Amino acid sequence: MSNPSARALAAPPLPPRIDGLLRACVHCGFCNATCPTYQLSGDEREGPRGRLYLIKEVLVDGQDAPLDPLEHCLTCRSCETTCPAGIQYAEILDHAREHTNHRRPWTARLADRLLAHALGSRTIVRSIFGVLRATRPLTPHWSGAIEKSRHLTWPAARHTRKVAILQGCLQPHMMPDLDHKAAIILDHCGVSAIPLGPACCGALPHHLHEASRGRQLARERLAQWQPDWAGVTSTASGCTSFMAEYPRLLGLEAAHARAFAEKVADIAAFIDPGTLPQLPPEQRMRIAFHAPCTLQHGLRGHERVEAILRAIGHTLVPTDEPALCCGSAGPYSLRHPGWGRALGRRKWHALTGGKPQQIVTANIGCLRQLATQADRPVRHWVDVVYDAITTSQTTAHD
Repeated sequence: MSNPSARALAAPPLPPRIDGLLRACVHCGFCNATCPTYQLSGDEREGPRGRLYLIKEVLVDGQDAPLDPLEHCLTCRSCETTCPAGIQYAEILDHAREHTNHRRPWTARLADRLLAHALGSRTIVRSIFGVLRATRPLTPHWSGAIEKSRHLTWPAARHTRKVAILQGCLQPHMMPDLDHKAAIILDHCGVSAIPLGPACCGALPHHLHEASRGRQLARERLAQWQPDWAGVTSTASGCTSFMAEYPRLLGLEAAHARAFAEKVADIAAFIDPGTLPQLPPEQRMRIAFHAPCTLQHGLRGHERVEAILRAIGHTLVPTDEPALCCGSAGPYSLRHPGWGRALGRRKWHALTGGKPQQIVTANIGCLRQLATQADRPVRHWVDVVYDAITTSQTTAHD
């Protein structure tokens, strides 16, 4: 694995907030206990504490230092949940990546730019998934996360309470009915879903070192926001978590972004478990719920999803290492397949120890990642709840 070094920097002064966050770290090392890359490698440089030392060496002291550990971080933010000092590690890392990107090898920068362009192009993405659908027998590692549309009808806006659902870049092509199912669930709960998109929240280019493009897309989503919406959400927890970060990403524009972000929440926040039907006993299952990092450490909303799954009658089995990232992390598994595969295998073993009949998650990237390991169904929790509602309606009509 290559290990390029950063050339000596002039070390301009850090923004006061980043400098303060760096200084607040007491280097206790608790973060390493939940860091995926440290757990795999045992290398201090591949943990949050080591990366913070590296960032200080490069951005404060102007020293030569390897940049690879910054690239290997999944930005899962498990370390933030663990940190007793409350360090906002992702904010420090984002700043460091943006201000060292020009020192990465040109080949890596070109690869990221091409990937950002490909994933941001509806035409290219539509073509890619069209080929994958046509060759499903030849692409078993993707087949569990690619569905054909059933052409569901988006429910009419008939309720006073309205919530916008961002239809992102990849999910409409991989699971084209998922947002429609979410809208039907919300309608069942007395909430009208407003379709927003298909459009990118900005996360993909942001994670591919295209920070300016990520901010541009964030501004476009802000421009679409209507103040009378009760909320803004997505069926991809990664997109929802990123939208909640708009105030930090947009800096001086944060006043408008804060008003937007106050309305951003995981879709489970708009669903009352008490309004959902219970499945008949023969359709209840033992489920292992994988809470994506963006839901667990970003939005802190995984308990709500678990409550919803229990409310419709399923049993949630205990899992090992619940804070461990599955290795998807947006485009990470494409950029660092070795780390991604290793984490995917480890997560699969952690999820299946309790012998669940299904694995359920809340993010399309995690679903695809886990489907590559699958010897049993891997589903989105919205799919599971939609099935419970349609089963109840069918029973009522019979």
